[in-house]
This record gives sequence, C-alpha cells and structure tokens, in this order.
Amino acid sequence: MAQGNNAQAVASQLETYVRKITDALQRDSMLFDKIEKRPTEVMSSRVLWWTLDLVPGTLTRQVDPDGGPAGRGAAIVQARAQVQAAFFLACTEMTDLAMSATDSPKKAVGDYKKRNLEKQISQFRNLCESLLNSDSNAAGILDSIVAISGTQIQVNNPNKFQAQKVYQVLPGVGQPSRGPIQTLNVDVNGKVTSTLVGGTLYISGAIPAGTIVGDVLAIDGSPGIVNSSLGSLQSNHFDSNNGAWNNLARPTFPGQLKTPHLALNNFAITPSSFDLGLVYLRRVLPDEEGEQMELLAHMGYDQQQSLSNYAYLAGNNFDWTNAKGDRNVDMMKKQGAATVAGYDKLVSKLATPGRIDMLAIKKWFRGELQPTGPLTRNGQTEFQTYGDDGGLDFSVINYIWGGFQICLEQPKLGLYYDGCGIAAGL
Repeated sequence: MAQGNNAQAVASQLETYVRKITDALQRDSMLFDKIEKRPTEVMSSRVLWWTLDLVPGTLTRQVDPDGGPAGRGAAIVQARAQVQAAFFLACTEMTDLAMSATDSPKKAVGDYKKRNLEKQISQFRNLCESLLNSDSNAAGILDSIVAISGTQIQVNNPNKFQAQKVYQVLPGVGQPSRGPIQTLNVDVNGKVTSTLVGGTLYISGAIPAGTIVGDVLAIDGSPGIVNSSLGSLQSNHFDSNNGAWNNLARPTFPGQLKTPHLALNNFAITPSSFDLGLVYLRRVLPDEEGEQMELLAHMGYDQQQSLSNYAYLAGNNFDWTNAKGDRNVDMMKKQGAATVAGYDKLVSKLATPGRIDMLAIKKWFRGELQPTGPLTRNGQTEFQTYGDDGGLDFSVINYIWGGFQICLEQPKLGLYYDGCGIAAGL
C-alpha cells in the first residue's frame, strides 16, 4: 500500500490569515485637518461675506496754525469679500451578498461594509486635501497633462488622483469637457517621459478624443469655471493686480489684494532666498503682524529634498579625527528638518511641485452650510438601487456629503515661493 502524502491530507489542513497588514492606499488630509479645526462660520446658500479696510483714509499734512487752512479729511474705504459654498460627496456601493457574507466573525475575517464606510470618510477628506492643492482659479482643476502614451497620462503630481475614480478632461478653465476618464491605477514614481516631472495615471478604457498635452484634469462634477469649487492655496495666495479675489476686483485696489511672492525661476531654494521672501511678507504688514505671525511652511517632497540637499552641502565639514571604528560615518538623518527658518514645516505629497506656501494658518477659516456627514432620508443612510426593469437590485449606496468653503481673511496674510528648482529624478 502506498504511503499517505501531503496531497492526500491537504483537504483537512487549516489555512492561516495574516491579520496585521499595512494599508498603503493614499489617504492624506493633513492640511485640511488643520483648517477644519479653525473657527467655522455657519452660512446659507447665499454668500458668506466679510469686510476689509483697503484704503486707510484720514488725510495727513503739515499745517500753518497762524491763520493757515486746516483742510478737509478723508475716511476708510471698505470693501466686501464674499464666497459661496461648494458641495462634495463620497459614495460607496455594495451588494447584499458582499455585506451578508462578511457580517460576522464566523463568516469572514473582516466586516466588508464597515471597512468600506471607514475608507469612504478618509477618501472624502483626501478629495478636499487635493482641492486645497488645486489650481489658482478655484475651479476644481487638479493638474495638467504633461505627457501621453496610449492609455497612460503623465501629470505633475499623481498623488492628487486616486484609482477607480472619474475625472473630466478640459482644454482649459471654463471650456467644455472633452469627456471623462476613469483611472485604473496610479504609479507615483513611474513616468511616461523620464525627463519630465511627475508620475503616471493608468486609464481604464479610451482617453477622450482630442486629448492633448496641456489639457487639464478636473474633479468629476465640477463645471471647471472660475470660483466654482473649493478655494485653494493658489487661489488665495496669488501675486497679481489683475483678475479678482473673492468677488473683489484687484485692479480697483492695486497692491492690496495680492500675496507677497518670490519667483525662483527654477533655481533651488536657499536660506538666503527663503529669508528674502520673508522680507517681502514683513514689508507689506504692520510690524506686530509681520514679525510675530505664526506661519506653516507647506511644501512637497521635492522642496523637502532641495532643502536637505543644501543642508548636506553646508554640513560636509566633518572632523574625521574624532571618528571611531572602521566604518564610514553616517552623514544622514532619517527625516528632513521639522522646521525651516524656525517655522513649522508640513510636507505633503499632494503639494504642487516647485512651490512653497507659508500659511498664516490662524487667518484661514471655513464657512459651512452643510456639516460633513451621511446623507439621510427619514433616518436612513443606505439607499436601495434599482434595475433597468424597475425592480430592486441586490445592492445599496451610502453617501457622505458636505457643503462648505475654505477662506483666507486677506491675501496679504501669507507668502509663497514658486518656480523652485526640483531635484533631478523627481
């Protein structure tokens, strides 16, 4: 008789499930979390507005008190900044069998429904973080296309995108959509063209006809017109006397609705240039504001790397006579510096490459019409889906939604550097 082998015994063997696995999916929302903790103004479907003093008034002069005229006076010129809420949602849909088959420890190692609802919240917050790093038009434009190869699209910062989501391709802000794309997945470090900055979006299905390099990608549902979406760092930090900021025409108040700014023209950021930018900020603000303002340096890993490169060059004078043992000395630290010029640093993988924003975080606030939470109907948060025949489908949808706007008190209250050199390979 033949001996029993493993193939004959495998039917009775137990399988082992590894429970502790790191979740590596994109879910960052660090800046949005900080702004969300700031004071919130309740708003309606009409505008949220606030008053700015933009011309100081009060004429001053030298006079002759021995019978000379005192002259006439002047008064403060005020203007009204205003915003409206934009609405966003995240939805997840599951079949009845997927939920029923995983709703007990006796059936499954994890509750599929619970896991999806947890992810839904983090994905909503990640969307808001991406929009904070969107373009200067507050139009829901996340990025522009820098290269195309088949169904692969290279963008400047692929971390602003997520797999299996829909985006609109537009020739430009305010122009009709060429059509939607659905991402299959995102390769942050993969490049269609190796000489360009950014990473690759893999597209499921065909790319809309006519799509070319230079087209922009907007979040699904955004009309792609100015001020139609969430206010961004770039829409509030903008150095120009043209256009408008929160319904105020910049040419009407030249110099008063622009943000201090230093253009690096593709040169790497240095301590000297960083300090020069701070001088620009302090020159436009009262002393008690400029010198004492709490700032948060918001940047991507590209600028973190630039600052680290400078630190390596500046700190290469090492006294080898004090080195012990036969091994070389480790000249690196695990992480980059936590501050720059003494200001706290927030390094975000969603930040716009080549840009550093110095945020006066206590001057930002949020107007809220609809608090973020589940969409409900008569206490219900799950909604039945229906088939083409009008009958029920064996699936339900859950929605999280919110209506709000992100605001900065005044564009002067901040500073940004752009055109910063990007380290090779990024």
